[in-house]
Amino acid sequence: MATVPISEILLAGPRGFCAGVERAIDIVELALSVCRPPVYVRREIVHNRHVVESLRAKGAVFVDELAEVPNDATVIFSAHGISPAVREDAQRRRLRVIDATCPLVTKVHLEAVRYAREGYSIVLIGHEDHDEVIGTLGEAPDRIVVIDSVVEVDRLEGRTPRRSRTSRRRRCPSTTRATSSRRCVASSRASWARRATTSATRPRTARPP
Repeated sequence: MATVPISEILLAGPRGFCAGVERAIDIVELALSVCRPPVYVRREIVHNRHVVESLRAKGAVFVDELAEVPNDATVIFSAHGISPAVREDAQRRRLRVIDATCPLVTKVHLEAVRYAREGYSIVLIGHEDHDEVIGTLGEAPDRIVVIDSVVEVDRLEGRTPRRSRTSRRRRCPSTTRATSSRRCVASSRASWARRATTSATRPRTARPP
């Protein structure tokens, strides 16, 4: 069989970070250049091992909790956001705080607070152990229920019909919409199988099941 020579090879460019991730990385690098060391970062600034290791090599000290940060030290909050309890702890200990929370995450927090004040039960779609979900849940723990799949929709039965839903940033909009409606279980199962991830959908009021 004759072989055909390859005349051209096209290399796909790597997918870039979202603006919130780039902003968070820039914040850490800037802090390392102007702040007195050590500079602590609570949790991974972004979920990317290569980025974290690169920043660690430049001097960033990553910790899991504020208890590991000495009093009066500089600490950066990751792009994924924090709960009010973490912020209050930092203020109480007079830590020098640099907040690298993604603006889109902050928007979700503010929406959760607003809907909670208006008396809504909030359905938060995401993994309960994810930093973004933990931070959002901390804004209104008595008003938010976290679900991660369509099978957990049954947990919503019996709750007030005044309900809002939001999702973690970088989740598939079609997955979020399907999970929030009992009428869309079939399409939701297909979406969950694909596990696509994009930016979060804007919170909105969902129809009662």
